[in-house]
Amino acid sequence: MKRSISIAAVAFVCGAVAGAGIVTPAHQLKAAGSPPAYVVYEANVTDQDGYKNVFLKSLQSKLGDVKFLARGGKTQQFIGSAPENRVVIGQYKDMDAAVASYQAGKSDFETLAPKYASGIRFYAVEGVTE
Repeated sequence: MKRSISIAAVAFVCGAVAGAGIVTPAHQLKAAGSPPAYVVYEANVTDQDGYKNVFLKSLQSKLGDVKFLARGGKTQQFIGSAPENRVVIGQYKDMDAAVASYQAGKSDFETLAPKYASGIRFYAVEGVTE
């Protein structure tokens, strides 16, 4: 019995030492396994020219590395109220990138967008990892 406890203790210590060599720092795990983030923007554009020529031009350089999945195309209502006349869906590499993009354009969203659109909803949702 005494011998089996010693072998178990040695096996445990060896496993812990071996495992410590392959542990990845937490920040690397987060970066590697972070799911994509999707931003959804809905608005009722009331001044097309101002929206396009002032708001969007000002915002364009501040969006970061976004992949647009939908940008103002035709929508189809299934349940609930129909979306406003402008729906944009963008994809970012992760939630941090989506938040950074919003922060870069925050003043445009807060001051310019309401001049040219009403009923604005803008939010991000974390995607799933495959």
